[in-house]
Amino acid sequence: MRALSGYALPLLCALPLGAAAEGARLELACSVTATCAADGTCAQADAESGATLRFVVEPEALDPQGRGDYSVWVDDGAAQAASGLSRTGPFLWSPEEGQLMTLALTGETTALLIRQTVGGTTDTDFLTCEVTF
Repeated sequence: MRALSGYALPLLCALPLGAAAEGARLELACSVTATCAADGTCAQADAESGATLRFVVEPEALDPQGRGDYSVWVDDGAAQAASGLSRTGPFLWSPEEGQLMTLALTGETTALLIRQTVGGTTDTDFLTCEVTF
């Protein structure tokens, strides 16, 4: 097998995340920078004691565009069945009856976690993340 030429590697690195991540496990190590309520009030996270979250997203059954079934782990919790619209999200899952979680990557190092309860509250966490495949 021939080695990649000097210009091929940068071209591979420039592929969209979905193309580079086909079948790949997505891991995010995030810190919460702010949390906003449904009424628009927001609280900035304390940099020293701010919450951290770790997500692992693993594809299970996908169509060619990356839509389909995923497993999501939050911190050290159990795997949750999730649906995704692409290999980079958004991902939706229900950890408990009446609760809906949505994780959406918004940039190379940013994401949103939307936490909803049926007939209850909606909170949105703004996250800064280290993302690896």
